[in-house]
Amino acid sequence: MDAFVWDQRYMTGEAQVDGEHQELVRIINALIDLQSKYASPDAVAQVLDQLVNYAVVHFAHEEALMAESHCDPRFVERHVAVHRSFAEQVVRLRDSSADGSDLEYLLNFLTSWLAQHILGMDKAMVRQIELIRGGNSPQAAYDAAAKITTDPATSSMLDAMASLYRIISARNDALSELNRGLEAKVAERTEALKESNRRLLESEHRRSTETRRNLELFLSQIIDGDPVPTLVIDASHRITHWNKACANISGLPAERMVGTWDQWMAFYPAARPIMADLIVDGSLEERFNTYYHNLFRRSKTIEDAFEAESFFPNLGENGRWLFFTAAPIRDGEGRIIGAIETLQDVTDRHLAEDELLKYQEQLEAQVEARTHELANANRQLEHEHAELTALLGKIDEAQQQLLQSEKMAAIGQLAAGVAHEINNPIGFVNSNLGSLKSYTGNLLRLVDAYENGEAQAIAVARQAADLEFLREDLPSLLAESQEGLDRVTRIVQDLKDFSRVDQAEHQRADLNAAMNSTLNVVRNELKYKADVIVELGDIPEIDCVPAQLNQVFMNLLVNAAQAIPERGKIFVRSGVERDHVWFEIEDTGCGMSAETRQRIFEPFFTTKPVGKGTGLGLSISYDIIVKRHHGRLDVHSEPGNGTTFRIWLPIVQSAET
Repeated sequence: MDAFVWDQRYMTGEAQVDGEHQELVRIINALIDLQSKYASPDAVAQVLDQLVNYAVVHFAHEEALMAESHCDPRFVERHVAVHRSFAEQVVRLRDSSADGSDLEYLLNFLTSWLAQHILGMDKAMVRQIELIRGGNSPQAAYDAAAKITTDPATSSMLDAMASLYRIISARNDALSELNRGLEAKVAERTEALKESNRRLLESEHRRSTETRRNLELFLSQIIDGDPVPTLVIDASHRITHWNKACANISGLPAERMVGTWDQWMAFYPAARPIMADLIVDGSLEERFNTYYHNLFRRSKTIEDAFEAESFFPNLGENGRWLFFTAAPIRDGEGRIIGAIETLQDVTDRHLAEDELLKYQEQLEAQVEARTHELANANRQLEHEHAELTALLGKIDEAQQQLLQSEKMAAIGQLAAGVAHEINNPIGFVNSNLGSLKSYTGNLLRLVDAYENGEAQAIAVARQAADLEFLREDLPSLLAESQEGLDRVTRIVQDLKDFSRVDQAEHQRADLNAAMNSTLNVVRNELKYKADVIVELGDIPEIDCVPAQLNQVFMNLLVNAAQAIPERGKIFVRSGVERDHVWFEIEDTGCGMSAETRQRIFEPFFTTKPVGKGTGLGLSISYDIIVKRHHGRLDVHSEPGNGTTFRIWLPIVQSAET
């Protein structure tokens, strides 16, 4: 018998299961090797015990794996039942093969069962486990696995082999019991032989005849009860047995066939030899080529037996495919005294193969059509991707324009206040310049009087100039003017720092300084509504776009002032925590409801009257903080208890920003 060759078809993907399957194959191949070397029964029994024990351990591991994975109870129950049935059959066949006579049948059963079990039930188990691990329910995994059909011919053949081996075991038990009965009767007749040789001979003759008839009847009952369609012919080609399964598949009852030479009638429209006839004739390969050209092969399990598979159009309504095996029956001296032929209906397998072929052709056509569709869709996607890329560029450009537009609108909104802040120092500088002009005229007239050298004119000019007053007032006047001009310079510088038109890219910046410049720009918006309490902490410079963050600060500060009905406070704080800096703007205003708080970052959403706000300030602030700086903008607010915005910004931007 050839060795059981392991290949990738038997891999389930579950490491422990595959490793134990390979060990079972190794043990079976060890048995095959012992059988080919005609090893002693004890050596064979030892390896068989090893196989049974290892199979029990392997089945326990599989059942534990199914329990751990929570497989569907229906599948677990059926799988466990198959394990138990296999163990019982192996033990029974092992006991019946104790003398090594039926070892080859047992080995064929083991290889066939293990191959079918791995390819069928174990792979179904692993598929269900993978589906359950992927999030499917056990029932859904079981239903999905049940839709994958197995080869019906393979399952049918294995069931038939299992039935045949059970029958062989039962036959051995019955024959053993019969032999024990015969031995008892022989012992009894031996005593009778001492009394009367004649009577013993007559009795033994009758007993032998009766026993032969009983054995023939017993053999007939075994063949007739076999679920595998079976027929037997003798050396004259006469049918001696035609069991019920053979009658069912052929439509010809045993009463019609036994005792005739019409075995061809079940399969062919005209008389011709079947495989059993050729074996009885001893023609073998010569006539097999005539009647079964390219259809037959020698059996791998039975010496001098042949196997073939063919279509028989006369069977059933639409014809049937049959797989049949014929083997010789020999007497004690090895002469052929008949032949036995078994049949198996494999029509369903051929129909399944035909359907599978059609389905494969349909799939190939669908794949080709789908490939063409995908190619077209891919081209369309590439075109759409190009359009989307261009559109995203336009959107980004529009967003930049919107950002600048909102910034300019905010600056426009603050323009009157900034102008007022500049107007105050310019006003008193202008007033001081008027006084300086008057003082300068008096001094110049005094200088002219000194140049003319007239004492009277000098005295009048000195009195008009009031030099003592000028000595006191001029330094104060110049200091006030210088302070006013410095204030204007600071406001202009704060406006420049706020806008940072020349710094639109990421850079290291001190955001405390940025907050201070923004506070100076919006001072006029705040000073009439709130007292601003600044509590800026010691923070490091961070990677950012300062002009964009200035706009966020301005939006939050102006919103805080507008949220205060009459007069309140605004707290401005900053700090550092781990790898982030934070800014907090808290007001004592009217606060927000939960519904309003959920919508404040929506574009164009505003609670202000029509014409008083665009609804873009907080939306743009959120975009700058979260999307452009990968930070976070938190808000806490309750009606009547004010609002707190906290900005979180990473100190170092990630590489992809």
